[in-house]
Amino acid sequence: MRKERKEININLLKTPEKNTRIHPEKQINEMRRSLQKWGQFKNIVVDENCFVLAGNGLVEAMRAEGIKKVSAVVLYDLTENEKKKLMMADNKTAGLGIDNLNVIEQFISEFDGDFDIPGFEDDVLKSIYAASDEISVALEGYGKATAENLDRIDSRAGVNESSGDAGDPGEDTDYTVEADSERESVTCPQCGAEVWL
Repeated sequence: MRKERKEININLLKTPEKNTRIHPEKQINEMRRSLQKWGQFKNIVVDENCFVLAGNGLVEAMRAEGIKKVSAVVLYDLTENEKKKLMMADNKTAGLGIDNLNVIEQFISEFDGDFDIPGFEDDVLKSIYAASDEISVALEGYGKATAENLDRIDSRAGVNESSGDAGDPGEDTDYTVEADSERESVTCPQCGAEVWL
């Protein structure tokens, strides 16, 4: 198989009648936003007859944007079955990735409120940013010993101790401590569980 990179007039491109990937209007609109911000930064893949093997959605978005020249990798001498397999593999392998939510959250915190990112909903990114900020504030003091909570711990010392003999190991002894109005609790910002202090 021979290949070369070249610019091709978009009017020469032929798109397949049967495509293994459907490109909804929302996706095309997000691709258009990306093209407006950065232009074409990924090559499409075509055969020697300008038949699009990979990048059909991008071509559709470029047509909608009025772009005339397309950056392409041309693959020569593929059989019809190889072309179909390439189309299937390109679409399937692209969908196998998993978002690294920790890195996404870290990036979001560095964007300083600018959430104009094609493919992402602005409101969703704002809520992730706000939640991340709230969690950080909630966790700042969590688990830190202060004079006040050390005094509270001292005053509660011995609550679970019973006076006298603890009894034989086989006895049913109730060690449950009732939550009272003096005990404080915190709610975990991640899972919402209530933890008694």
